[in-house]
Amino acid sequence: MEGQREMKKILMVLGMMVAVSASAAGKLNVVATYDVYGQLAKAVGGDHVEVTALAKGNLDPHFVDAKPSYLVALHKADALLVNGLELEVGFLPPLLQQAGNGKIQQGADGYVDLSRFVAPIEVPKGGADRAMGDVHPFGNPHYHLDPRNMALIAKGVAAAFAKLDPPNAADYTKSGDAAAKAYLDLDAEILMTLAPLKGSPVVTYHSSLDYFFLRYGIDVVGFVEPKPGIKPSPTSLLDLERRMKEKGVRGVVAEPYQDLKIAQKVTSDTGAKLIVVPAYTGGNPGADTYADLMRTIAKALLEVPRG
Repeated sequence: MEGQREMKKILMVLGMMVAVSASAAGKLNVVATYDVYGQLAKAVGGDHVEVTALAKGNLDPHFVDAKPSYLVALHKADALLVNGLELEVGFLPPLLQQAGNGKIQQGADGYVDLSRFVAPIEVPKGGADRAMGDVHPFGNPHYHLDPRNMALIAKGVAAAFAKLDPPNAADYTKSGDAAAKAYLDLDAEILMTLAPLKGSPVVTYHSSLDYFFLRYGIDVVGFVEPKPGIKPSPTSLLDLERRMKEKGVRGVVAEPYQDLKIAQKVTSDTGAKLIVVPAYTGGNPGADTYADLMRTIAKALLEVPRG
C-alpha cells in the first residue's frame, strides 16, 4: 500500500509537467522493457527519440521487480516496446494499469509487441499447462539472441516510429535499414567465429540461449532444469549427468542469476566446464552493447574443451 501511495504522489507531481516537457523537446518518449530493446530503439530513433529501458541484463527477465521509476517512465511514454510472449507478464500488466497512459495500452499504436516481427520457436503443441513447468504458451521469448530476428525487429520498430511521428518517417526508415544491416553483419561474424563448434553438444541451465544455439548449429542435449523454472532433483541431475557422459558433453552454460552451485556440481561430477554468460545487455561486464553480448557468448563457448 505504501508503495502504491508513493507511485501516485510521483504521478501527481509529474502529471502536469510531462506534456509540456515532451512537446518542448519534440521527441518521442520511448520505453523498452529490456535494455537490449532500448539500445535498438536508440539506434533506430536517433535524435528523434528519448529512450528509457526498464530491466537491465543482470536481472532474470522472468522476475523483474516493479519500481516507482518504471511507472513514471510509462506514464510519459509515447511508445512502449515489449518483448511479448508473456515474458513481462509478472511485472508489466499492473504497471500499465496504473500508468494512466492510453497511448501505450495494448491495441494502441504506441504499444509495440516486438514478438510479432519474428517467428517464435518451441511453441507447445496443444498448449501448455503447469505440469510442463514454466513453459511459455506462445513460444520461447528469448528471440533476441538470433541477430536475424533483431534485424527484423529494427525494421518493424522503424515502421512503428514512422507511424507515430510521420514528419521523421524517412529518417526512421533509413536508420532501421542501417541497424538491420549491422545486425546481419554481426550474424555473419558470429557464424564464422563459431563454425568450429557446429554440431558440438552442450547442456544449459535454462532455455534462454536456445535461439543462439539453433542459429549457430550447437546441439543442446539437456537442461539443468528438468522442466523450465523447476529446481532439479538429485534424480534428475543423475539422469542429466548420465546423458552428458553418453553424448560427450564438455560444457554447461548458465547465466549469472541462476543457481550456479547446482551447475558447478554437474560440471564437477562430469568433468565438463562451466560457462557463465549473460543473455541480455546492460548490467554485466563485457556485455554493454548487443555486439558485445554476442561476442562474449561466442568467445566463452570457444573455451569449452573439444575432442
